[in-house]
Parts: sequence; structure tokens; C-alpha cells
Amino acid sequence: MKAPERIRIAVYGLGQIGLQTAKAILGRPALQLVGAIDTDPAKQQRDVADLSGLTRPSGVRVSDRAEDVLGVSRPDVVILTTGSRFKQVLPQIRQCVEARTNVVSSCEELLMPHVNYAAQARELNKFAISRDVSVLGTGVNPGFVMDTFALAVTAPCVDLTSIRIERVVDASTRRENLQKKVGAGLTRLKFRRAVNKGELGHVGLLESTHLVAEGLGFKLDKVKETVDPILAKKSMKTPHVTVQVGEVAGLHHVCRGYRNRKEVVTLDLQMYLGAKKPTDRITVEGNPNVTVSFEGGVAGDEATVAMLIATAPSMVKLEAGLRTMVDVPVPHYRNGF
Repeated sequence: MKAPERIRIAVYGLGQIGLQTAKAILGRPALQLVGAIDTDPAKQQRDVADLSGLTRPSGVRVSDRAEDVLGVSRPDVVILTTGSRFKQVLPQIRQCVEARTNVVSSCEELLMPHVNYAAQARELNKFAISRDVSVLGTGVNPGFVMDTFALAVTAPCVDLTSIRIERVVDASTRRENLQKKVGAGLTRLKFRRAVNKGELGHVGLLESTHLVAEGLGFKLDKVKETVDPILAKKSMKTPHVTVQVGEVAGLHHVCRGYRNRKEVVTLDLQMYLGAKKPTDRITVEGNPNVTVSFEGGVAGDEATVAMLIATAPSMVKLEAGLRTMVDVPVPHYRNGF
């Protein structure tokens, strides 16, 4: 599919990430915001610019009637920011695909949905192909720092034995939802119960592990996943949560992928309040060995918005179907886009 001169975009889901994305689109001459979809009654018929804190009207008003917005505005791409779970967003993706619109989403499980939802992923792939559109999940993590960028770092290697990807995030600097997601303020017992119910843990780390393995051409024998609490050594308070000594400050989430009984792909994520040295580090054992780090780490929310926008132009060029970041040209900043 030939890319249009100006890419028409609708944003589906106007929470914090969706509004930041809409605001960024309005400031880019090569992109045109043509639709805004959200079910919040308080946002209906309000101008997106007003909701985003801009003074100049955009002329795009929020509607909860997704089919009408898609039918009238006819976007080239929908940026979907409504949820983390594949089953949660699947009906919305199908709406967009039915309208013959490409979809790029911050849904973490959409990064590699066939890991846990093989049958539904195959069906979605066939449906997207039948409508000649592409569907993609991306973001900063998953979507970039612990998978896509890590794969790019291996380009100089003529051989590779293993890769280790580490991320440390100071959760006190992040939004309320993330602080709750890491279990801040819970007791150790409540944390463990929530993990067992699938209510805590970083959604997408397992998918990133499989994406890295697929990109490297490694067929994994098994993947081991652990989620443990990081306990507070001092009392802490954020605008959203208060944590006492001994309570949970955050989590340590690790995925280990094995090939021929050897650990070849390791993703190690620590997200907790008060982390003193936020960082992202990629260590490749191979020929040559490679180590790359972002001191201070990559900012989460801003980088997610940037990734959604950076991949949007590729969506109109990708082969139709359910795609992964392995299929996408390495995204990067481009002036005007």
C-alpha cells in the first residue's frame, strides 16, 4: 500500500497516553488527526485540543460511536490505547479492521499475541489480510527498549550465544496506574496473592522474551517467569500511595528463555518506588560482545507516545495481517512525523 502524503490518524482511547498521543499528532504537519474515540461521558463532544491542554481548537470532537467515527473520518491508521490485555482490546481492533483501517496499539499483549492466544491471533491475522490492513502492538516496554532496540544492538554480531536485557525504573516518577501495577503499598502476602491471580506483574515481559527469541532465530525449549516483591527499607509517599517499612515498594520480574537447556534470553525488570539508579542495559555475549546502556533509563510514557507515532507511517506500508516489531523497519524520529 502506498503511503499518503499526509497520514490520517484517529486515536481510540483518550486516557493519559491517548491524550498525549493526540496532542503530539496535532503538532506534526505530516500527520492529521481526523478522529477521537472514547466512552467517557465527560469527554463527549469536547474538542481534543481542549482535553489535551491546547488553546487552539483542533476541530476534532470526541465521540463514543466508533463505527461512525471510522466511517466518516476514514483514517489511514488508528492508534489504540484502551487496554493492556489482548482479549480486552480485540473487539475494538476488529471494529477498526472491519472499517479497513490499520491499527497500531499500546496493548502490551498485542506485541506477540500468539504466545497466549494462538487461535485468536490466527483468526485476527486472517481477518486483517482479508481487509488488506495491518495490526501491530508496540510501545516503549514492550515494543522498544527490552526487545526491538535489543535486537538492533545485535546487528554487529557474526555469532551470538546469549542476550541479557535489564531495566530498572523508579516507579515513584510514573503515573498512578503503574504504581498500583507494581504492588506499591501492599503487604508481602497480598502481593503474592495478586501475582497468583495475574493482577500484578509487568504485562508484556513474556511477549518481549518471545519477540527477542524470534528475532534471533532461537526456538526456545521453555521460558521460566518469576515475579517477586521488592520491600521498602524506609517509609515513602507519592501523590498516589504511601508505603511503610517492610511493605511492597515494587517488583522484580524476570523471564528466562532456554534453548538446548541453556539460558539464552534473559529479561530482568525491576520497577519500584525510590530506585536510585534507573537504567536500561543490554548485554550481548557473542562475537563481538556488546554492552549498551541508557543511564537514567528511557522515560516510559513519553517514549510510548513517540513509538506509537514513529510506527504509524509504517502501518500503511506493511504487509497486511497481524504483524510484530520484527516486521517493522527500525523506528526513529523524523522531523514533521
